[in-house]
Amino acid sequence: MMKKTLCLLLSLGIFGCSQQVTNPTVEASSKSQLGSTAEFSNEMAHANLAFIKNQYIRMIENVDNNQHVKYAKGCQEKQTVCFPRSEEHGEIFLEKPTKWTNGFYPGVLWKLLSEREKIDGFSASEQQLIFAKAKYYQDALTPEAKRGSTHDLGFILYDSFGEALHFNSLTAQDRLRYTQTLEEGRRTLITRFDQNKGVIKSWDFGPTLPAHYKKDGDIKSQSMSLADPWTFPVIVDNMMNLEFLMSSDNEQYRDIAFSHAKQTYEHHYFYDKDDKNQEFPIAYHLFDYDSMRPGNWQGVGNVSAWARGQGWSLYGYVTVVEALQQKNSQQPLPDFENHVERLVNSIDHLLETDVVPDWDFFAASNNAQAIAEDQSLETVRYSRILDLCDFEIPNNILPYKGYRPIKIDKSILSEQTLDVLSTMTSAYDEPFIQGESVLPCGSKAYQRNATHIPKDTSAAALYAAALYRLAQLNISEQLKDKSIILADKIMAELTANYLTKNEKGRDFELGFVLNQATGNLPNASEINTSIVYADFYFLEANIRKLALQNSL
Repeated sequence: MMKKTLCLLLSLGIFGCSQQVTNPTVEASSKSQLGSTAEFSNEMAHANLAFIKNQYIRMIENVDNNQHVKYAKGCQEKQTVCFPRSEEHGEIFLEKPTKWTNGFYPGVLWKLLSEREKIDGFSASEQQLIFAKAKYYQDALTPEAKRGSTHDLGFILYDSFGEALHFNSLTAQDRLRYTQTLEEGRRTLITRFDQNKGVIKSWDFGPTLPAHYKKDGDIKSQSMSLADPWTFPVIVDNMMNLEFLMSSDNEQYRDIAFSHAKQTYEHHYFYDKDDKNQEFPIAYHLFDYDSMRPGNWQGVGNVSAWARGQGWSLYGYVTVVEALQQKNSQQPLPDFENHVERLVNSIDHLLETDVVPDWDFFAASNNAQAIAEDQSLETVRYSRILDLCDFEIPNNILPYKGYRPIKIDKSILSEQTLDVLSTMTSAYDEPFIQGESVLPCGSKAYQRNATHIPKDTSAAALYAAALYRLAQLNISEQLKDKSIILADKIMAELTANYLTKNEKGRDFELGFVLNQATGNLPNASEINTSIVYADFYFLEANIRKLALQNSL
């Protein structure tokens, strides 16, 4: 086994958030390196807040007028409320209920209302509009507090209801109702905690291989079972849900959160091969607590540095440190403050070439192909990058350096799957099974000249928000200064080169703030586009930047 390491209505007069791989050789970015030297000022943060406010009013108007929108399946059903999520094919994609991203849209609206005094030109009528929409979408999320089939209740509830509680003009009735909903959500979330393993289970589903084949001239997909799938997956994203529990006075909830943080600390990190002194811990995306092996559903490979995953890791542990500084725990815990400092150093190290990262830090490395194709017995083995076929992604996108069809070892798939695949022809007009391998995307090199490895501005915004939040805690001056300097570099670069107003394209017209975010590249989803949670963390980072002047 791999080495472990670690506001109300206007009429009322109220208006006025060690596995070893080789060191990545990241290609030089075509973007300006302004962020490497420029300062990010309070004036720039104020301007960004005004821009975000204007953009989300634009988005509200688009959705209200039913223009430039694309609905997820099921959204047209009566009384179904769907939530703006991302730009998809030049339209605002509206996501159906129960998705992990649905808390971010009302969360953005509540954040804007809570910071209204810092936003220039925020009229009373605009505040009234945003308040009405925040309430509408918030009410639609209330049933989620009872849904025990997901670990994402922190994202869904705390990033929406929790943000609403920061709005000082909330009525006492709404405040009580929102508080009760959050408490019910906490009771639901802890049902996913396994006392013996000490962690909150992330997913109930198991991975399957989508076999792409042709039928009547169209490409279809059939899910195929694996021989040895994960059975108790915990993903690093889950660190972001712990604040939801730690914000409670209930000691049981807090103990569960700290237990999860401890287990993640012990099992969820590896070191790069060239990191001889093991200075820079890197978070796996996934760890299976039954087989005690790392795996992946995001990232270049089973053992890689998925960019947003490093942000979930850093931000999650910042909230752990903050909670412990507010009230210590009685259970023995690792030195989380030291861990956070090491995570800051790691991200600083990974961002040496460009402060806005590729979607995976290893995607442009010389051995990215080997990382993608790794099917080691020491890992969960199967990852979605193995069957990412070229017809699934835009022609200008290069997922990683050396991208090519991958041969999957037959032992990864169940005997039933192999029996079915033996009778099928792939979308590439070839047998799926060739010798001792399964070729889900054919055997021939992809005919594409793409060179653009997508960035992920959502990861960059997440880093900045976490770093500014860390800088407000009781930490060493050296770490505080380093965190602010790095966050300022990131925010200067995002402001200069990644705001939709810079080019004023379709994403600007739709109402998004940041472009070039990447959601789930291995699943061929939301690649090089605008996503609401990127805007959420960018908004938070600007707010936290302005709050620093009161805490230093």
